[in-house]
Amino acid sequence: MIRVGLLFIGLSVFSHCAAIQSSASAAPLAGFAAMGASETQGTAHRGSWVPYLAVDRGLNFGPSQTYNRAVGGATTTSLLSGGQHTQVRDIVQAGNADVAFLFIGGNDFGPSVLNLATGALDKNTWAAGMVSRMMTATDTVLTANPEGMIIAGLPDMTLVPAAQAYVPLLPPEALQNVLDAINLVNTQLKAEALARDLVFLDTAQAMRDMNAAPLVVGGVTIQTVGSSSNATYFFQDGLHPAVVGNGIFANLMITAINEGFDQNIALIPDQLMLQRAGLSAQYTGQTSNLDYASYVYMNAVPEPSSLALLAAGLLAITRVAGKSRTRRAA
Repeated sequence: MIRVGLLFIGLSVFSHCAAIQSSASAAPLAGFAAMGASETQGTAHRGSWVPYLAVDRGLNFGPSQTYNRAVGGATTTSLLSGGQHTQVRDIVQAGNADVAFLFIGGNDFGPSVLNLATGALDKNTWAAGMVSRMMTATDTVLTANPEGMIIAGLPDMTLVPAAQAYVPLLPPEALQNVLDAINLVNTQLKAEALARDLVFLDTAQAMRDMNAAPLVVGGVTIQTVGSSSNATYFFQDGLHPAVVGNGIFANLMITAINEGFDQNIALIPDQLMLQRAGLSAQYTGQTSNLDYASYVYMNAVPEPSSLALLAAGLLAITRVAGKSRTRRAA
């Protein structure tokens, strides 16, 4: 009878440990900061993905979103010379932000693209320089010991409207040189991010997938080719996403927060994206189905294995049995 009782106790301990494992979640994050260029800068939904997080999801980017230190036109070089990284470090150090975003690189690409295409600029050297500067910014912020960082990769800049003037004119080998350069940046950046136990967001693959199939948001087909002031276009000009496009990027960022920091922030639904874009009347239901989590990479978080939990239960049995033998001996 005692053995049966001990087995019941052990199984109860095992179940209790498993319940604790499955129900544990991280505390809400207190604040967020951001570094980058024009696709991140701005307090309006037309100008940036940040307002979706700050306004529509209540995430703390500071008073009037002042923890968003992104500057329009920034490159990986001017990000450092302008001190975005030290400003964000100081915001984290003051306890105002737990997580920092880094989304930069598009403005490095434009001036270099033709030389990359022809091979006049070595793609390995170019990629290594970009990643080195991004990691300098990252490591500076990490000295303030944030909960972590989200590092967004270089988007596939051959898919932005500004590229449509030259991409069709490039010979296949020249276009491949350009794509190789983008992929080199992202491969190296992902490795560096994961080596620091940070979250990496593959924006290049997200853009490629959106261009491979029609993007339908709330029943409205969003044009991913070309640009227009018409709100049904993903891009409002040659480089910058419009309101719906920023909503898509916002969901990528929210998913990176949820996956990387065990949060449960609701994604931006199609209806809200269309409302922000002035397209509410065209909404017919939730139709976008991007697998946002497939673009988020991070190191696996070790969890107690079943054997470890079982060991905890057996340890409890051993302790109880020892006490039982001691009582009988007494």
